[in-house]
Amino acid sequence: MSALSRSVTLAAAAFAVAAAVSCDPVVSDAVDALGGEAPGVRRGPLHRPGQPCLLCHDGALGDPPAFSVAGTIFDDPIDLLGEDGATVSLTDTNGSTYSATTNAAGNFYITPGEWSPTFPLTVSVTSVTTVTMQSQIGRSGACATCHVSPASASSPGPVCMQLEDGGVPP
Repeated sequence: MSALSRSVTLAAAAFAVAAAVSCDPVVSDAVDALGGEAPGVRRGPLHRPGQPCLLCHDGALGDPPAFSVAGTIFDDPIDLLGEDGATVSLTDTNGSTYSATTNAAGNFYITPGEWSPTFPLTVSVTSVTTVTMQSQIGRSGACATCHVSPASASSPGPVCMQLEDGGVPP
């Protein structure tokens, strides 16, 4: 087989794998349900606060890059403004720890190269005060898999440093 034939065969195989991964109808429907990007916000560290980051950042194609844990910390559940500079401290079942700091949108993310935890995880968030999650993260490193807005019978609501009444979560 010539070098050109090998290159064409490898390119076709890579395209077929990429097409198969990107054509997962469940993932495609979930991504479509997120809607478009917010006006004026480019793709990058500040985009899509409060959405399930690992839906796209799953490492399937390498772009966008994979995240092992990612989410958004908000100041309060009413305004849903990102909590800039909060420290998210995580501990996995083996006692391995990692801390990340939120950006201006309240987003934080950890790549598998930085930390690849073994679930379940415990988490606390520190800004002016420290808030500790009352349960463990069992299977998904995307906070918004469970923490969706508004709070309901099936979701505790977004992760916030203050309650609606201005108090602090337990």
